Amino acid sequence: MKNKKTKKSVVTKVVKKKAVKKKAIISKKKVKKPIKKTDKELRKIERPFIRYNFIVKSLKVNKNNLVEEIIFEYKGTIVIPKSQRENYNAGSSSVEGGHTIKQNTNNPIFSKDFNFITKQEVIRYLIDNIRSGYILDMRETIKKELMPEYKIITKLPW
Repeated sequence: MKNKKTKKSVVTKVVKKKAVKKKAIISKKKVKKPIKKTDKELRKIERPFIRYNFIVKSLKVNKNNLVEEIIFEYKGTIVIPKSQRENYNAGSSSVEGGHTIKQNTNNPIFSKDFNFITKQEVIRYLIDNIRSGYILDMRETIKKELMPEYKIITKLPW
């Protein structure tokens, strides 16, 4: 047997290279992040405050069902920011008062039966007609009770 040399045909495939799209590099602008303030700085900025409102307790009416006197409660509720929760206690305080309606009052809500008067009308009347000095005194009383000048520290540092 003769060794026959067989010619092997070599088939070469030409593979097309796909064009690789380069990802576009987008330059990001540096965004300034807000600087986190320390607890000490927040305590200086955020302060608790008191929210005030009128609550109508009762109405004194005459024989014709016309309002003669309004008994109300002026209530203050302390609103404490999150950074101050450790330093203040939540709470509310109130002061009671009365307002007598003058007989010659031109306000139309007092010339009709008390059953047809809305709560908002009475509160609006109180806000408009109570002397501002009286309201300031009530606020001062509530503020002294909710936010005293002196604190009693029970959690001692040692």
